[in-house]
Amino acid sequence: MNASSKFKSKTVGFWLACAAILFAIAGLIVFGIYQSQKGVGIGGIYAFIIIGILCQVALFFYDGKLGPVLSIAAAVLYALAFGFSVSGGVGNITDYFTGVVCFGIPGLAPLNFVIAALLLISTILSIVVCFMRREKSE
Repeated sequence: MNASSKFKSKTVGFWLACAAILFAIAGLIVFGIYQSQKGVGIGGIYAFIIIGILCQVALFFYDGKLGPVLSIAAAVLYALAFGFSVSGGVGNITDYFTGVVCFGIPGLAPLNFVIAALLLISTILSIVVCFMRREKSE
């Protein structure tokens, strides 16, 4: 089976999974920028996002009995990354809204918003993909 016929057999679920991966990669890049500017966050967020991406990439090549498990694992890992990234940025967001520098760096709050949005979108897309087929039935 050549590549073009393989892509023709894909459904909306496959393309939503691709979008989730792209949002996760963007979140990973923005989180790296955030951490390089002294942002607070655990290093496990990198692991959660990368392993979630690998789970979804594995679904492009494998769709057997473990396919649903990989799909759910990606959604859970993205949700964990979202949760930990938001909890690490609470001080920045608080200082941003109050105008009093006490808990964090208010200049990093916009990055916290972008990270949260990207990872939340990735999480929601991954959850939706859990309930969809990735290939057309024959």
